[in-house]
Order: sequence, then C-alpha cells, then structure tokens
Amino acid sequence: MANICITMRGYFLRKELLIIFGRRFLGKKRRLHAPSLALIGVCVALVCLFIAVERGMIPTLIAISESRATAIANEAIRQAISLHVDSLLQDKKLLDFHAGPGGELMYVQTNTSDLNQIQAEALAILQETIKHLEGFEVRIPLGQALGSKILASKGPRIKVTMFPYGSVNVQVMDSFEVTGINQIKYSLYLRVIYTLQVVIPLISSKTHVSMDVPLATVLIPGKVPDTYLMFPYEIR
Repeated sequence: MANICITMRGYFLRKELLIIFGRRFLGKKRRLHAPSLALIGVCVALVCLFIAVERGMIPTLIAISESRATAIANEAIRQAISLHVDSLLQDKKLLDFHAGPGGELMYVQTNTSDLNQIQAEALAILQETIKHLEGFEVRIPLGQALGSKILASKGPRIKVTMFPYGSVNVQVMDSFEVTGINQIKYSLYLRVIYTLQVVIPLISSKTHVSMDVPLATVLIPGKVPDTYLMFPYEIR
C-alpha cells in the first residue's frame, strides 16, 4: 500500500513539473525580444522603400527607354541605308521620262519592277539590323527614382539594363510639290516604319517611329505663261 502511495505521489509530482516547465517554455517561445521586433521593422521598411523606388522609377524608365531606343534604332537604320544604298540602286532604273513632240518633258513614269526589288532588299537589310540591336544601360539617381524634384540628381545611381526589340516595314512612296511657275518637284522615297519595344524586367514600352529615305527627285518644268498674277490675299 505504501509503494502505491509513493508511486502515485511521484506521478502527480512529475505531472506538476511538466505543467510548470511547459508553461515557462511556451511563455518564452511566444515572447518576442526587442532585437526580433527591430529586425521585423527593418524588413518592413526595406520592402516599403523598394516599392517606393520601383513606383518612382517606372515612368522615368519608360521615358528614357523610348528616347534612347529610338535614337539607337534611328542611327542603326541610317548606317544600314548609307552602307547599302549603292547596292540597292545599282543597275536599277527608277523612273522613265516621256517627252512630247517638241522634246519637252511631258510626264514621269515609275519602274514598278525595280522599285519592288529595292523595297524587298531594303526590308531584308533593315530586319537584320533591328535583330542585332544590343541592350543598353540606364543609370537613374535614387532621388529621381523616389520622385523628388529637389533631390532628383542626388543619391546613388541605380543601373537598369534594357533590351530593344522590334519589327520594321518598308514602303515606296512618292510626292508632288509645286516649286515655281508651272514647275513641279516629284520625289520618290522609301518610308521606313518600325515598331520598337523596349523590354525591362517586368516592364515593357512600345513606340512607333518612321523615317523617309530619299531615292530620286525630279523637277518637271511646264510651259511658262505669258502673264502671271499673284494676289497677297484670298479672293472671294
């Protein structure tokens, strides 16, 4: 009987000790120390700062990317056209001139076959040029990224790499312009239209740019009238 009482007392004593130490252990586990709270505060502040910088950078990045990408693409296309213009026009007859009975120029006719060939060759050259455009870096001050007008040029510069991609289209165009008394200037040119998209991590910006490349210009004279009147105001 004594052994049973001792055993029961030991059981209840161990149970009370487990409850006491368990409460203390759980209380220590649930309690947050000051260093932990400070670390959480720093992490929250860093996340808020990152979100603010990202929101402030997006408009600036889009504006800079469109400007830089357009300038880079324009220069690349100009160089490509300048380098291959001789081969594009070699052995090509763009215009046929037709004269009247007295030898005067009556009208000009375009050579569609050669112009189509020039258009196809120019398109292939420019597509290859756009394909090999390289990425470029933009460095934005932290003050500008945060949207501050006073501190726009202050702070460390954040580097962002951008990659331009695009598609190009080439069209043969012509135009007429009156340049004098019964004189018309006829111009023949290539219109290069390209859509350029700048890809930034998680952001994309698209812009459309066109460029005219002159091929030929002809002045078509007409018969000069005996009398020519020019009024400085509109007659109603």
